[in-house]
Amino acid sequence: MFTDEKWSSSKNWFIAAVIWIIIGMSMGLLTAAKQIWPDLLNNRWTTYGHIRSAHVMLVIYAWLSMAYVGSMFYMIPKLAKTKIYSEKLGNFSLVFYNIVILEGFFALLDGQTSVIEYGEFPLWVDVQLLIAIVIVAYNLFKTVGQRTEKMLYVSLWYFLGSLLWLPLTWIVGNFPAQWIPSGVQQGLMGWFLGHNAIGLWMTTVGVGQIYYLLPKLTGRPLYSHQLSMIGFWAIATFYVWNGPHHLMNGPIPSWISKAGVIPSIVLLIPVWAVLANFWGTMKGSWAQTRTNVPLRFTMAGTIFYLFACLQGPLQALPSVSSVIKFTHWTVGHAHMGPFGAFSFTSFAAIYYILPKIVGREMFSKRAMEAHFWFSTVGFLVFAFSLWIAGVVQGFAWIEGVPFLQTVLMMEPYVQGRAIGGTMMYVAQFFLAWNMYKTIKVAKQEKKQQALHQAVTA
Repeated sequence: MFTDEKWSSSKNWFIAAVIWIIIGMSMGLLTAAKQIWPDLLNNRWTTYGHIRSAHVMLVIYAWLSMAYVGSMFYMIPKLAKTKIYSEKLGNFSLVFYNIVILEGFFALLDGQTSVIEYGEFPLWVDVQLLIAIVIVAYNLFKTVGQRTEKMLYVSLWYFLGSLLWLPLTWIVGNFPAQWIPSGVQQGLMGWFLGHNAIGLWMTTVGVGQIYYLLPKLTGRPLYSHQLSMIGFWAIATFYVWNGPHHLMNGPIPSWISKAGVIPSIVLLIPVWAVLANFWGTMKGSWAQTRTNVPLRFTMAGTIFYLFACLQGPLQALPSVSSVIKFTHWTVGHAHMGPFGAFSFTSFAAIYYILPKIVGREMFSKRAMEAHFWFSTVGFLVFAFSLWIAGVVQGFAWIEGVPFLQTVLMMEPYVQGRAIGGTMMYVAQFFLAWNMYKTIKVAKQEKKQQALHQAVTA
């Protein structure tokens, strides 16, 4: 039965998210191009620092966060066996959220910034974004509150935890830093936000998406509900303490550095629990990834998640940090989670959910295949260029190679970054076109179906 809803919150959040990924990745591609041609578009609005900040904030809080909310507006009612509490509130929050993101985008291009990693928006934007987040969380918590399903499936734990943690992380990371004098304290507060935006928002919602999608896409039950809860509580307990490892070998007390290293290593426990559960669920179903593109995106995301979580504890070690700190390696690693792992799971969520909403399959499987391969190959070219560059760069600094010479040494690697980034960027047009055609054709089919029913009545 056709179920298209013009004002579906989930569909509308997805549409906005895909528009923003193209805008956000345009900023990223321009950032990469400026490392090859520094004078490209040389004006006050498109300086390297402005567009780099805009790229980071748009990809995380516009594209990925909107895709997450779109997923939750579909998945949470399904898991709760009830309707969304308020579609009107869902769409209002979408409009409000987009207005705030636009304000933040233009503020960053104008040079207004808090200079906090993953919290670059100025304070007046931070306050509005917090209100928008709270509205979304209220709508989804109310939905769960009126559920008819008594059991809380693990995805709900991850979603509800994330919706609680994000506002708290946003408050602690953004607001006190406005008044705390710059230095160690401000750095620690900033990295509380920087790392927990990854760990208690991007990671937890992304993992919740996978827990929902895997049984649906494979037709198999979850491998272990007990293991899923171990993973949830371990992430909730240990992830929050990881911020200080970003300041390793920096001007902070050594005991704080060590306090950041230990939970970073301990995080291997929930990572292993989560991935063992994912891959246990996939047992006997890996062959489906040949034809099932959403499943392929999902499993590629779990593999990238594994690599991201192996790199993280490794980089927290002082000896490793002394080599790769402030190098291109860090940029490659920073893209592993937001793009490699959780953008992939969000792509899978869109490809699974949108057909359910509009009542027809995605318009083009070839476009889905192109989206996957351009994204995957492009990201691998992008990431390996930066990882190799970082190691070369770090050891060159240690050996005392003049800084300008090390910059010139990076030329082939930043060119590789731009090539990979271009492929990643082009991939998103396949997604956008496929979504547009799917929605358009679904509307046409609905009209034809209504006309046929009227004629035969």
